[in-house]
Amino acid sequence: MPSRPAPQGGAQIDYPGLVETNAAHDEPVGFDDREGGERALPQLSIHAFCERNETASCINQMTRDWRMRRTNPKIYLGGLPAAIEFYHKENTPGLVIIESALRGPELFSQLETLASVCDEGTRVVIIGALNDIRLYRQLMDKGVSDYLVPPLSPLGIIRSLSEIYTDPEQPFTGRAVAFFGAKGGVGSSTLAHNIAWTLSERLMQETALVDLDSSWGTTALDFAYDSASGLEEALADADRLDDTLMDRIMVRHTPRLSILPASSSLNTMPVTDSRSYEAIVSAVRSVSPLALLDLPHVWNDWSTGILTSVDDVVITAAPDLANLRNTKNLIDFLKAQRPHDADPVLILNQTGRCKAREDEISVENFAGAVGLDPALVIGFDPDTFIRACNEGKMLPEMKATETLVPGLDYLAGRLRTGEFAAPSGSGGSRLKLGRLGRGGASASEEGKPKGKSLIASLLGRKG
Repeated sequence: MPSRPAPQGGAQIDYPGLVETNAAHDEPVGFDDREGGERALPQLSIHAFCERNETASCINQMTRDWRMRRTNPKIYLGGLPAAIEFYHKENTPGLVIIESALRGPELFSQLETLASVCDEGTRVVIIGALNDIRLYRQLMDKGVSDYLVPPLSPLGIIRSLSEIYTDPEQPFTGRAVAFFGAKGGVGSSTLAHNIAWTLSERLMQETALVDLDSSWGTTALDFAYDSASGLEEALADADRLDDTLMDRIMVRHTPRLSILPASSSLNTMPVTDSRSYEAIVSAVRSVSPLALLDLPHVWNDWSTGILTSVDDVVITAAPDLANLRNTKNLIDFLKAQRPHDADPVLILNQTGRCKAREDEISVENFAGAVGLDPALVIGFDPDTFIRACNEGKMLPEMKATETLVPGLDYLAGRLRTGEFAAPSGSGGSRLKLGRLGRGGASASEEGKPKGKSLIASLLGRKG
């Protein structure tokens, strides 16, 4: 991330239970200590005048980021003199980025000339060469919007620019996490609901849970609300959503957990306008520091828009052929659309459901085929999960699932902080928290599919 000038001066440990957490994620995943979630830049034109090819390349990488989707950037070489000459003939855009190694009177003289040819309201960001707090203060006094110095990174520059356009009346934007199942029935919604409960009740994190499935959503059922139509009300009034309206629509389940449930009615056709869903997510992020979005298994403009513009994506999959293919496609899509963001978080659920071990894709082979290690591996235990659902309880409230709690805490901590915590006492690449169900291949076993030419073909694909 570019820095503003600062003042000078294995072994495996086995426990009985249901979940295996992947301690290979011990290291931070690329987040810094900034609070809140990522912000997209507003619709505007951006011109960048660079002195070095390295800076031009960095800004060019910015243009492929989802946060820049509404912008119209153009990159030129020549630095400050080229900008002055260019704007003698052309109108200035909303934002101009200037790279200049100049200091002292010569820099300020050229900036005065630039100001004389800039339109009113144009913002200017300077990329300098030295960490000089005195120069930084002088530039701020002259009306420059920001002063950045190397090392530069695409995401760092974008974050700095987004701060310039932050609404002073709503300076905070909460983090948003999208839960998406690689296939229907893999438990994505169940995990989203239980992680939301874990965050609010065990980690004491204020959390919002949003059910975005207007036709088949199960949030109201899992939290024992007979009739709720929060999502439908929000979609109907998406153009005027604000803090007051969101507070009225959302259900305060506990002091720290708010829920936007869906009525799951088939009487009306679901809304497909991307702008309506974007408005809901923005409104929820303005009132909650952490929002969990339970997405249906649909692939259209609004669902892909959410998946590519949240802080984290959690993919839940089961160890079979269709899930492997879909998970691989999802991961490839997200890595291409989110080149500067952390990889999606993968949960491998329902492992060990095959009586014969060779009939199920092993954890190792699944991870190798999709190019991503699962953060959690959950064993197949349908009785306990169904009992929790029928009784309207969360999994940590069930005595039979008490060994599942460490895994939920582990993932909840990652979504809250942006990095995985290192499990204490773990010297190896994995910390095992339990059995994987009958017949399931554990992560430490080299399970190989036998006589499955289609599976073997997929497993042979390069990540």
